Amino acid sequence: MDKSEQNLTKSSVNNDIVLPSPHWHVIQRYKWRVLLFATLVSICTAFYLSNESPLYRASATLLIEADQAQAVSFDSVQGQDSNRKEYYLTQFEILKSYSIAETVFDRLNLQQQPSFQKSESWKDQLISYLVEVMSLSDLLGLDDNVDSEFVENIGAGYINGLPQVGGEINSAELESLNDKKARLRQFSKSLIVTPIRKTQLVKLSYDSEDPALAALIANAVGEAYIAQDLAIKSSINKNAAQWLGTRLEDLRESLDASESRLQVYRKEQNIIDLQDRDGRGLTGLVSNELEQTSRQLIEAKNEVNQLQSIVRAVNEYGVKNMDKLESIPEITSHPVIQNIKTLKVKAKLKVSELSQIYGRKHPELIAAKSELYTVNKHLTTQISKLVTGINRDLKTKQSNVAALRREYNKIQNEFQDVIGKDNEYQKLVRDVESNRKLYNTFLERSKETALTSDFNAAVARFTDRAHTPSKPITLSTTILVIIGFVLTIILHITYLLVKEYFTDNFNSVGDIEGKLGLPVLGVLPQIARKRNQDLDLHYFFDEEGRQFSESIRTLRTSFLLAQGQRVNQVIGIVSSQPNEGKSTTATNIAFSLAQIEKTLLIDADMRKPSLANNFKVSKGKPGLAQLITGEANLVDCIMVDKVSGAHIMTCGPTPKNAQELLSSKRFKQLLETLKQSYDRIIIDTPPIQAVSDSLIISLHTDAIIYVIKSEATRVRLVQNSVRRLAKVDANIVGVVMNHVNTDGVSDSDYYYGYYTDEAYAEKPSEA
Repeated sequence: MDKSEQNLTKSSVNNDIVLPSPHWHVIQRYKWRVLLFATLVSICTAFYLSNESPLYRASATLLIEADQAQAVSFDSVQGQDSNRKEYYLTQFEILKSYSIAETVFDRLNLQQQPSFQKSESWKDQLISYLVEVMSLSDLLGLDDNVDSEFVENIGAGYINGLPQVGGEINSAELESLNDKKARLRQFSKSLIVTPIRKTQLVKLSYDSEDPALAALIANAVGEAYIAQDLAIKSSINKNAAQWLGTRLEDLRESLDASESRLQVYRKEQNIIDLQDRDGRGLTGLVSNELEQTSRQLIEAKNEVNQLQSIVRAVNEYGVKNMDKLESIPEITSHPVIQNIKTLKVKAKLKVSELSQIYGRKHPELIAAKSELYTVNKHLTTQISKLVTGINRDLKTKQSNVAALRREYNKIQNEFQDVIGKDNEYQKLVRDVESNRKLYNTFLERSKETALTSDFNAAVARFTDRAHTPSKPITLSTTILVIIGFVLTIILHITYLLVKEYFTDNFNSVGDIEGKLGLPVLGVLPQIARKRNQDLDLHYFFDEEGRQFSESIRTLRTSFLLAQGQRVNQVIGIVSSQPNEGKSTTATNIAFSLAQIEKTLLIDADMRKPSLANNFKVSKGKPGLAQLITGEANLVDCIMVDKVSGAHIMTCGPTPKNAQELLSSKRFKQLLETLKQSYDRIIIDTPPIQAVSDSLIISLHTDAIIYVIKSEATRVRLVQNSVRRLAKVDANIVGVVMNHVNTDGVSDSDYYYGYYTDEAYAEKPSEA
């Protein structure tokens, strides 16, 4: 058991199996189909090109002017900004427009040219029909946004591009117009407009079977474009001049009327000059007067407030309290008081000096004291006069403030009336100025247009005219056929490789060989039977199963030849998942080998055994599990199938420890004992993806045959299982493709070869 587990887990010693790339196998498998299809495409291409004439391309180059020449530096009335990218894109679309095509078509009378006599292809007719239907549906879908009068009188007249306005059109004219439309579509399809990057150049090319006609049309398109632009400019200038003249007369009348209204208002309001220095109009004078009066009133109020504060101080200190009055700033700051105080200071200083020199009765000291007394008395007198004068000034200032307030209110009322007059006046002035500005603008524009209406610069000019080409642009028929042949091969192979990459099951023998790198021992056909009905156990021996039995014999022969010098006595039959035909394949391989050798078939699927049910063996009969555990002897566990002669060993009652039994030494010893009695031992193993039992069994087998169900078994699942078997050094001798649908396989390059022993006799020698 320990050795088995070591062999099972020695993945670090064994490398993963390397599966081959399927690309070459895909190409090898479908090479004749690819070559046949490419040949058919080449024949069709040659047949199609045999009716085609070579095409010639003539090209002319136009320079679209960014700054068009002007006689004088007046702005153009067209209003096109030639410095914008959209301007050039617009010009390119104009070059491809229907109007340019129709002009050239009519001017050169292309209706009579042989190259335009060919009927339009069905593909072009279908495209034009779809475009017309979509255009008509768009028109009909605008019910709420399109004016009904427009649709009736104008829009409906251009449905399908037919000028129907003004009366009905007869069938002959309709047919002619439709034919012309088809020719114009052919013309537009052959015209190529190619702007040259980072330049103002555009290349006009035309493809035609007639080289001279191609050059003629390329030049004619450029000339028609230039002529159309000049005609449009001339028409715009003429219409602009007429419109400007009409509008100029209306503006002149509006200007005269506005000036008359302004003059009448001036006379009614007796207004001579309404603009003062500040330019504020009629309100300027009154506003200045109102500001001056307001300023005087504020100053008078300030003076009254000052006088009132002095009077309050005098009343508080008293008129006779000279010491307090002298401390009032408004009194002491008076110039007269300041002068008297100066004299008082000098007199005091003189008395002080004389007192230090002379006695009290000295005449000079007495005279100095008398002078000081006189100064003090004069100061008192002046302060009294000043206080009396302050009261008089207060009354005068208060009267002045009242007069100024009355004057301010009067001017304010006058200002309200002046504002109304000024608003009306300004309105009339603005009307006159706007009319005069419009009139001057239109007058200037009218004169500019009149001066430049007879001078129109072309929007473009030729830098290179088209010349008759000498060589066609189309490749020769031989080259195109070769290109088609090679391209078809490349595309077909690409398709097959992509399909092969996304196909995750086995559909053919080539899939197995290409994706697994293993030989195919046999292909077992799908047997028609009712749903949920198992294949008859001994179908191998039935007359109806001749094809099936032959495929089993072929499988047997392939296996025997593939073993070479090595004797593969113990053979394990494995599959990825249940229901892939593993047990049926194992049973029939045992039947075929029993015809030539003594063969034992063992059911080692201890988790879901099937041989006991298939061979109608009772559930209580001992089998492989009981042999390993020693609960039964070999004779009791083996039965002989009378039809095939093969010996059968069922699983017996299902054990709970299946993996431990298979990993035990007793299982290995049992196989060694059976090898002495049987030539071949076929072991039906559990699915490898479900449990690890198959990996354990493969350690004791000489060969492994892998069963794959056609169109059902997933490739990656099998690849993973093959890698797991390779890690335990299992000898995978080959693959059996089961449940193959044989309908139509007679065309295959591999299928019937598997039904003959002769074909399989050659395979090992190739390997």
